[in-house]
Amino acid sequence: MRPWRLGLLPWLALGCGSRTGLHVRDAEAPPPQCATDPDCDNGVFCDGAETCREERCIPGAPLICLGSTACAVVACDEDARMCRTTPATEDRDRDGFRAPRPGSLPGAPDRCGDDCDDNDPEVHPGAVERCNGVDDDCNGIIDDNATLTPTGDAVRVSEAVVAPSGPGGVQWTGSRYGVSYWGYDSGRAHVYFRQVEASGAPAAVQQQVTTTPSDAFGAALAWNGRILGAVWQDRRDPSGGYEIYFNRLTPEGERLGPDQRISFAPGFSINPNIVWTGEEFVLVWQDERDTVGQGSYEVYAQRIDGEGRLILPNQRLTRERANSEAPAVAVNDTGLALAWMDGRSGRRAVWFATFTRGLTRVTADRQVSLPEQSAIGAQVVWNRDRWTIAWFDDDEASPDHEVWGATRDATGNPQVLPRRLTTDPGFSRYPSLLPLGDRVLVAWADDRDGAQYSLWARTFNADLTPLSAESRVTRTAMGPTASVYPLLARGPEGDVGVLFRDQREGRIQAWFTRLRCAIPR
Repeated sequence: MRPWRLGLLPWLALGCGSRTGLHVRDAEAPPPQCATDPDCDNGVFCDGAETCREERCIPGAPLICLGSTACAVVACDEDARMCRTTPATEDRDRDGFRAPRPGSLPGAPDRCGDDCDDNDPEVHPGAVERCNGVDDDCNGIIDDNATLTPTGDAVRVSEAVVAPSGPGGVQWTGSRYGVSYWGYDSGRAHVYFRQVEASGAPAAVQQQVTTTPSDAFGAALAWNGRILGAVWQDRRDPSGGYEIYFNRLTPEGERLGPDQRISFAPGFSINPNIVWTGEEFVLVWQDERDTVGQGSYEVYAQRIDGEGRLILPNQRLTRERANSEAPAVAVNDTGLALAWMDGRSGRRAVWFATFTRGLTRVTADRQVSLPEQSAIGAQVVWNRDRWTIAWFDDDEASPDHEVWGATRDATGNPQVLPRRLTTDPGFSRYPSLLPLGDRVLVAWADDRDGAQYSLWARTFNADLTPLSAESRVTRTAMGPTASVYPLLARGPEGDVGVLFRDQREGRIQAWFTRLRCAIPR
């Protein structure tokens, strides 16, 4: 017997390929996917052309579009079946000029467009500049090379029975000027309002804003594009002291609710001013509450929203125990600037500080006027990229009594050091400023012709270098008119409205005139 042979018999019986005991069948080939290239086309152009290889579909190479920049994206357009360039900015007014990228300004790097108003087809680079208070050609200058010429046709806006009276505020409200003034009637001073047409003619009868049997003086005005904010000083409180009051007015001068008392403190609260920040009204005034009876004031402020609601309590802005008086306030894109008269140096001087819109202090108080001056009548405006401040020297011992100016950058640092803006041989007083972008208009009163004051105006560049000759704004056939306290407002077609005090009719009253814009061709 050969046992080993028996052990081999089962293996031999299985045969070749059957060691696993599984039945082996021929592998089935997958069905073909295509016969020609069109069989593989998925109908999408931008992902490349599919091809057929050995009955299989091979994906195509996506189309790569080169040339994208910060101002344009180059990408495959499925509908056009090609690379297409899409600008990053729009031309909404279809004038052929694109707007800058969001957050960028015309002229800035990577702006991608220089149309400074993409909603107006008449405003774009190269457009004809017109007298309209608009930068038509987008060069950063409003009303290029415009002249502002006095019209000579001043009109009295206060009624004859309201005298003496004086200016409070002037604003262009979109269709007419709105002017406010204080005046006496039957032995009491009240605040009044009147509309004035673009031509300078009074549009309607005056309206009495304050009606209580107490004296009220003002009112400074701020326009928010819909309504006017008005602030004034009023002694209706039983204590007999002046307090700050506020109300909102329609463009016609109608009050939008009861008057709101803003200051609640012992002593006087006087000389208020107001500005609209784009989101809320900010009121500033001088307040005696911290040193009642000592004749010292500090500057206080109050925020008020567009619906007339107070935002937080009164806030003290100045901290030096000296006389801080007659504050002026201006606003830019990020904050506020305050200029006021201060006595901390031992002489009356103009001081300056900046704040956030929430009234958080940004810079320390800094004296702007020269040490040897007795500087009063502080004014401040934001003029495109700088704060411009003006005042007048009232020192009797001064060799001149002129209007002075200086500029500070956005952070409050000096740019243009104090320089004289007027040079006449008489007294120049009560400056008023109007920012015009690349330049600033200055109006003031002076007595160069004798005992009576007239209003004058001159345009300066951003560095306070004169751009025009001095222009006499007020004068009658009989000569100077005792015109003082000019207030300025941009009007339609580049014109400037001027509200002022005058006594040409023998009584001190509120008058209005215009400076007419013209662009040489």
